[in-house]
Amino acid sequence: MTKAEEKKKSTVPAVEKALDVLELLTDAPNGLTMNEITDALNRTMGELYRIVIYLTERGYLQQDPQTSRYALTLRLFELSHRHDPTERLLHAALPRLERIAARTNQSCHLGVLNRENVLVLTSVASPLPAGYAVRTGALFPVSQTSSGHVILAFSDDDTQARHIARQPKADRDALRARLTRIRETGYEDTSSTMIAGVRNLCAPVFDARGVVAAITSGFIQQLGQASTAEATLAEIRATALDLSRGLGFSPQNSPHENALTH
Repeated sequence: MTKAEEKKKSTVPAVEKALDVLELLTDAPNGLTMNEITDALNRTMGELYRIVIYLTERGYLQQDPQTSRYALTLRLFELSHRHDPTERLLHAALPRLERIAARTNQSCHLGVLNRENVLVLTSVASPLPAGYAVRTGALFPVSQTSSGHVILAFSDDDTQARHIARQPKADRDALRARLTRIRETGYEDTSSTMIAGVRNLCAPVFDARGVVAAITSGFIQQLGQASTAEATLAEIRATALDLSRGLGFSPQNSPHENALTH
């Protein structure tokens, strides 16, 4: 083996190969044979065989004795529901979101970054008979959401740079300006890019480590309702700060203090 080959091999440790297998099978509900796995990942049988067997022994995969196909078990689902930070965030956020909906008559939801998407962890519908709401569990590209841009605006420089670098060159300057504007104001108030007539009102949520989520309301002005976008945004920002403090965030020790509390 040449030095170049050794270097390439060392940059793909077993854990990365295991994650490649798990992610591949996430999109294969009927499972894949060992040959199909190696072909899809463009790797050799020698690279993946022991990893697939080990994942099976640990209960992450199961092999159908009739077809020899490997598929995911519910092990990852079980682990995700034992993930304490997410459970803590949900437990703290839900009653606060319900309070926003009750006070503003608007729906609202809590979103987190999931690679290049925003995942809606939980949502609360408007108490009115009709309204606009986002489904819990929905997944949207960051580019289509205020939640994603607000979280990115308060993320570290490296995270922002990586995301910007993945965008078309023609869009990068506008994206940088948008993130800067959000960072300076502490929120986003803009028209939805997905639903005509909906106004996105969004504020970040922090814990002791940094930004973790965003609270968003897709504001719609219903005839005869007294709630305004400005009052709803104020309620969202106050709630986001209250939730952040409940998660261990201290504005006095944050570089974002002015943006979050003015």
